[in-house]
Amino acid sequence: MSKLLNLLPWIRRRKERELERELRYHLDRRVDELRAAGVSEADARRRAAHEFGGVAQVQEAVRDVWIHRWLDDLGRDVRYAIRGLARRPGFTATALLSLALGIGASTAILSQVDQLLLRRLPVHEPGRLVQLAWVGNSLSATWGGGHLLSYPLCRELETRAELFDGVLCRAPTTVSLSTGSERQPVRAELVSGSYFEVLGVAPELGRLLDRSDDREPGGQPVAVLSHAYWQSRLGGAPDVVGSRVLVDDRPVTVVGIAPARFVGLDPLAPTALWLPAMATPQVAPLERGWDRVLDRRAAWLHVIARLAPDVSMEEARRALRPWFRATLDADTRRPGFPAVAPDERRAFLASTLDVLPAARGMSSLRGALERPLLVVAGGTLLLLLLSSLNVGGLLLARGAARRGELATRMAMGASRRRVAGQLLVESSLLALGGGVLGLLAAPVLSRVLLSLLTWSDDLRPHVDLRTLLLALLASALAAALCGLAPVLHTGRVSLIASLREQSRSATRGGVALRKALVVGQLALTLLLLTGAGLFVQSLARLHANVGFDGRGLALFSLDPASIGHDQARAERAMREVLRRVREIPGVTGAAVANTTMLTGGWSTRRLTIQADERIVPDRPVPYMRVGADFFRTLGAPVVAGRDFDARDVRAPGEAPRPWRSAIVNESFVRRYLGGRSPVGHRLGVGAQPGTATDIEIVGVVRDFSRRSLRDEDVPQVFFPYWDHDSGDGAFYVRVRGAPESAFAAIRAAVAQVDPALPVSSLRTYADQVDRATWTERALARLVTAFGVTALLLSIVGLYGVMSFVVTQRRRELGVRLALGATRPAAVWLVVRDAVLMIGAGTAIALPAAWALGRLVEAQLYGIRAVAAPTIAAASGALALAALVAALVPAWRAASTSPTEALRLE
Repeated sequence: MSKLLNLLPWIRRRKERELERELRYHLDRRVDELRAAGVSEADARRRAAHEFGGVAQVQEAVRDVWIHRWLDDLGRDVRYAIRGLARRPGFTATALLSLALGIGASTAILSQVDQLLLRRLPVHEPGRLVQLAWVGNSLSATWGGGHLLSYPLCRELETRAELFDGVLCRAPTTVSLSTGSERQPVRAELVSGSYFEVLGVAPELGRLLDRSDDREPGGQPVAVLSHAYWQSRLGGAPDVVGSRVLVDDRPVTVVGIAPARFVGLDPLAPTALWLPAMATPQVAPLERGWDRVLDRRAAWLHVIARLAPDVSMEEARRALRPWFRATLDADTRRPGFPAVAPDERRAFLASTLDVLPAARGMSSLRGALERPLLVVAGGTLLLLLLSSLNVGGLLLARGAARRGELATRMAMGASRRRVAGQLLVESSLLALGGGVLGLLAAPVLSRVLLSLLTWSDDLRPHVDLRTLLLALLASALAAALCGLAPVLHTGRVSLIASLREQSRSATRGGVALRKALVVGQLALTLLLLTGAGLFVQSLARLHANVGFDGRGLALFSLDPASIGHDQARAERAMREVLRRVREIPGVTGAAVANTTMLTGGWSTRRLTIQADERIVPDRPVPYMRVGADFFRTLGAPVVAGRDFDARDVRAPGEAPRPWRSAIVNESFVRRYLGGRSPVGHRLGVGAQPGTATDIEIVGVVRDFSRRSLRDEDVPQVFFPYWDHDSGDGAFYVRVRGAPESAFAAIRAAVAQVDPALPVSSLRTYADQVDRATWTERALARLVTAFGVTALLLSIVGLYGVMSFVVTQRRRELGVRLALGATRPAAVWLVVRDAVLMIGAGTAIALPAAWALGRLVEAQLYGIRAVAAPTIAAASGALALAALVAALVPAWRAASTSPTEALRLE
């Protein structure tokens, strides 16, 4: 645009010369024709000029169709609009900041919605990728989460070539990767040899894993590194192919580097290393001593297939049913099929294989983020609408103030289109300026959003151009409509009426429209404030649901096997660390368990209960292995029976043994024993008719949250930690005072046992609770921020309306004050309008608040989705703030002397 404007003088001079030559040619030709007819030269030129209608008029008519005339007018309108906006810095700054806030926030959040929820995998034709999921009872032990299948079943699915162009399987895990002296935990994927082939991914360097790397267990394992790890940790070394790295202290040969855009099947948790599935027992076993790669009853892999070009998901689902039914029937006749009750066998044979879309990959984080992000996106769109309404109200006020100027210009000959174009340029400049500021703010807001929604360092701020254009278009449309409103109204008002300050007809419509906009703002603000109140209360209820006092509690994890310790040496290290931690000054209790609580997962076992009668729970029961003093360290009291003691602890050096004792929680007693005391009753691991019940229940512990703070009435069983598999786990440490004060001493105690032993996840329990509630905390913070911002925007809008109303009613107020009206009466005359707007906004928002509560009900905990106290508190806060905003201009108007108010300006 600027280049075209700079070229205007040159273009204009050239076109003027061309126009002058053309006019002279036509005029001379007509003169020659008249002279040939016998007319004198003077008369011929006079008649030719008369026939042309005047050379100057023709020139003006031609200039009107030139493009440079339009650009010239546009340039003048831009300069005029800039001068007008610069003369009113308060109006301009408020409009720009309102638009920048709405555009920046909506761009940041909608971009993250696109990045985290909608974006497809960067592979060949991702729309043809599907995930295969077992529906029913698989009678399998599972390792991991999501829809898991066994490796043999994955290989058998590859034979269905009429349905699939290829099948792959993968299992995410974490390994210790060393490229030198430094070990680092990294994300890895255990994959079939068909993985990269099916996805259609080409190597950046070397080669990728293929079927020859994944034929049989054993052999020299190989690996592929991610492009990001190669660049960040290895400096992009060109000789990396063929080198060896240590994975869990075992040598692995690097055969290639993956392309930069591909980070695995979970784009929200980028993979650093890919290993063949067949190398799992040697390199990265899923648990100590694990060797079940080819076990049909071991479900540990996600299976992804690429549909054949002419096969739909529904067709594949139908075609798999008879094949899967026959496969299950053959399974029951294979050696090693478990002995199960008849109903479990029937449930197994009734299982089906579902086909699910997998174009976006698979991510547990995406599932956790989906609803919070959609709720936040809805709040952001409300905020953008509020910003647009605010700017619209400002433009309406400015247009009302300029109504006399616009009517005068139209009365002097300016067309409505010309005036409308000038106003459109002004509102477009505001939208453009707000968009630029919003674009600058969007990366910052995106970074803040990611810090609130997740603690992952792998996600980067991302601003999507499409969402920016969408937000900018919405704001520009609102600004343009509101900017043109005064023109549409001015065309219906006479010049004399528009110049009279007391022309009520010329102002009533503008005031009514501005009031309607403010009512809409107040209603939307009340919605956001109500949502903020619901989420804040839900977060507080969750924090109160821990079940014990987490203050002063620290936790950390150790895995001696990751540095090459065998089972016996790993157990000795765990026992010695526990002893040394207990000796740290200020530590009042320490215990060990097999897992860290509040991480969203747990292990389950089928159990048999021997009480007065034999009871088989209808579902697997969550269990946890804990050491002596675990419940005392947590502060979770044993309410019946006793805690684990020396009778339940296997002595150092003693061979591993089956569990002999157990403690259950109160929910277990209520659900399976009808509230009767379970102490002395016995348990058995398994649900078969002949399951031995040789584990004694020795105590009952009060309920506390273990997997998630939302868990309620979940039966749980606790077994002694040291009986077996005690070579890794989590330590829980009770500290007198701030738990952070013991961090250095804890690290020192571990280093005294083994300097190479890494301390993982050393944090306070309060931090663990924060991590467990990050979704609720993020929602509470974001929606509260939206609510406060919306409240500020509404106050600005209401203040502007009331200031405008006071200006328009100044003469009326002067007359009333001169006739003896009191100042409070004059104030109430103005504030009454604000009260009516607040009431109207509240009435509109109440049904929407009910719908909002139903929408976010799944994210709430411990409170009703439609909570009258919350709505009442939000309404009161909004009403108070709005009344203060209305009182300021009303009091100022009532303080004006009647003489000054009645003076004609």
